[in-house]
Amino acid sequence: MNISPIDAAEKATPAVKAFVWDYLDPWTNRSGATQLLTEAGFEVHPLPKDSSPRRLSGLVFIGSFASEDPAYQPYMKKYADDLHEFVDDGNVLVQMTQADQTENRPPFLPAPLKARRCDVDSAKLHVLAEGHTLAEGFAIPDGTAELTAPRLGWETFDRHGGFEVVISSDAYASHPILMEGAYGQGRIVLAAMHVDKRVDAKGKPAAEKHLDRLGQQFAKNLLQHVQDIQARRAAPLQVTPAPRVQGSFTEGSWTLAILPDTQVYSLRYPGLFSVQTAWLRAHAKQRNIQYVLHLGDITNNNTPKEWERAAESMELLDGHIPYAIVGGNHDYGPSGNASTRDTLLNEYFPYDKTAAMPGFGGAFEAGKLDNTYHLFEAGGQKWIVLALEWGPRDATIAWANDVMTKHPDHKGILVTHAYLFSNSRRYDTTDKNSPNQWNPHNYRTPNGVNDGQELWDKLVRKHNFVFTFNGHVLNDGTGYRADPNDDGQLVHQMLANYQMRELGGEAYLRLLEFDPDGDTVHVLAYSPLYDRYMLEHDQSFTIRLDKAPAEQPEMKESVPSQPKDQAASAALVPTK
Repeated sequence: MNISPIDAAEKATPAVKAFVWDYLDPWTNRSGATQLLTEAGFEVHPLPKDSSPRRLSGLVFIGSFASEDPAYQPYMKKYADDLHEFVDDGNVLVQMTQADQTENRPPFLPAPLKARRCDVDSAKLHVLAEGHTLAEGFAIPDGTAELTAPRLGWETFDRHGGFEVVISSDAYASHPILMEGAYGQGRIVLAAMHVDKRVDAKGKPAAEKHLDRLGQQFAKNLLQHVQDIQARRAAPLQVTPAPRVQGSFTEGSWTLAILPDTQVYSLRYPGLFSVQTAWLRAHAKQRNIQYVLHLGDITNNNTPKEWERAAESMELLDGHIPYAIVGGNHDYGPSGNASTRDTLLNEYFPYDKTAAMPGFGGAFEAGKLDNTYHLFEAGGQKWIVLALEWGPRDATIAWANDVMTKHPDHKGILVTHAYLFSNSRRYDTTDKNSPNQWNPHNYRTPNGVNDGQELWDKLVRKHNFVFTFNGHVLNDGTGYRADPNDDGQLVHQMLANYQMRELGGEAYLRLLEFDPDGDTVHVLAYSPLYDRYMLEHDQSFTIRLDKAPAEQPEMKESVPSQPKDQAASAALVPTK
């Protein structure tokens, strides 16, 4: 039998070894990575759990949901650093999808690479790096770069750095599904796919034929890629820049801008406060910004210097965009302790100047801006903003009810400092099973206060309110819920607070972009300091007015822990 030179060369090529962590997990009750890689042509071995991977060569493959294996955490504690040393020697490490509840950050990543998983799933695979070996065959038959099928991306990434995004849920790399990072002479591949889950506990093949096909293609691509890396012929990575949100603003849209707690800016970083208002002013026409709403805690200690700084920042909007402000607990009482209702707000924000702004409707108390209402028209709709004091008094609520009754043809927006908590439940001092940290009732504020549930029962549910906005709450500083009022209209209630981040908030503000259809609203979190959007599902989402919310973030049922990378030092985070 004659053997051609090409055949001889192929026979002389040593098999690529793959060391596999294959696990029958509780999420899918399936395994199959070993079978998949064997069929692709790898020489497969179980990954040794009791020895370092540094002396291995080829591929280490961590299967989907392997982090659920009781042996996983001890292994990573002992050998995580050795794994990226394995990569440094010219090898490849692949980790398939994991549950973000168990492991949202891969423990083996070297310092230059950053990645975080989240709960967001995707029914689309959008190929961004079409020439990449790992993406070969992932485009749909008509040649476009997008494939659609149920749950193709499972536990996608919401943050990354140093990686090339090969496949994402969209064209903006906002939620990567497959990405690759370089370390030394090798590569680290992270996936949000479970294409390695092929058979159940009894060996029965999985029913999703499209996943099996993609799995076979991925394993085939992976074999070629590992060979290329070991032969030092793999193409260099094209690192994907920090993700940006898909531009939702279109001709005919308009924007409502939200300024959450600025207390740390007024105290220590006044320039960041001005960065926010200067950006809003510069983009007022481009984004058709109709109103700016400040959610309270304008200052930290209710001192003249802080109020002076805050007034200077807000003055950048004068004559360009009308705005409404409310006081937070830090804006009242000595040193901002809310033990009285005394505030310097009205000294540094003169009533007459504010009353002269377009849309100013009136105030509860003559000459004071603690409780005001504002009228404007946008998108063919009349709107009314009720801006209420910290812990509104019963008399304030009676006035607010009267104002809303007199404007039944306006859609209402309630702005007050404390209303919704970070578990997406309204503050309710009578609910002993729900957290009530920083509830207005827990302060010494005189003349009575009302919390979120009381505001809902006494005011919001009775009228044509569409939105409520508040800040105040720490933890992760976000919350959202939608409830029908007494007439069956949905009221979208939102918490936004960024003061816990570096520099007291990194200049993040919230933008609501209203599409020309009048129903679709894109909720965005944007920092003009970084020119960057937050892409987490509770920061960037879409709702629809007067109907069930679409693509809304899931309601949180418990207080989430504060991400470590968002925590500021105690010196920068005022105590509530």
